[in-house]
Amino acid sequence: MDVLKAEYRDTKVKAKKLRKMGFVPCTIYGGDLKESVHIQIPFPDINRFVSRKLKGSTLTIDLGDKQYNVLYKNISRSAPNLEIEHLEFQHLIADEPVNSVMQIVLVNKDKNPNLIQLHMEEIPYNALPSHLIESVTIDLDRMGPGTVVKVEDLDIVNNPNIRLLIPADTVILSVSEPSKVAEEETTEAAAGE
Repeated sequence: MDVLKAEYRDTKVKAKKLRKMGFVPCTIYGGDLKESVHIQIPFPDINRFVSRKLKGSTLTIDLGDKQYNVLYKNISRSAPNLEIEHLEFQHLIADEPVNSVMQIVLVNKDKNPNLIQLHMEEIPYNALPSHLIESVTIDLDRMGPGTVVKVEDLDIVNNPNIRLLIPADTVILSVSEPSKVAEEETTEAAAGE
């Protein structure tokens, strides 16, 4: 499990000032915590973490005197430069199921000349911390036009340790011929004029 070193945050210091000082304000909540734990983590450490990890990942936050096993739950970014403003982590308890998301990762996209339309980027589910899944991979190699991939087509549907929070017949992606999509868009544009 990844470990992020953090410090307790002085909530009297405004988040904007904290970011100018080189820290990202973060919060740990939930589980058996009576109140949220406000922490700060240096920007370089957060940038490294979010470049390698997806929402739904588990990690340990090390505060020196205490460690928290957490679920990476949410990230807030500022517009227009998308600078990280805040991260949220959910405290995990071994025997308590939590709601999370597994990210959809597409592989071999460069081997498929067709148009891939991704309808969702993550699948919500519920599981015990020991059964959390970070991502599910879909191989696009040899997927021809007309292919539709639904949640029920993935192995996770048969995993007894997770409970999906969306219908199994939810469409994840569809494959179309690039020329047909271009023709349909041209026809729709002509009809709208």
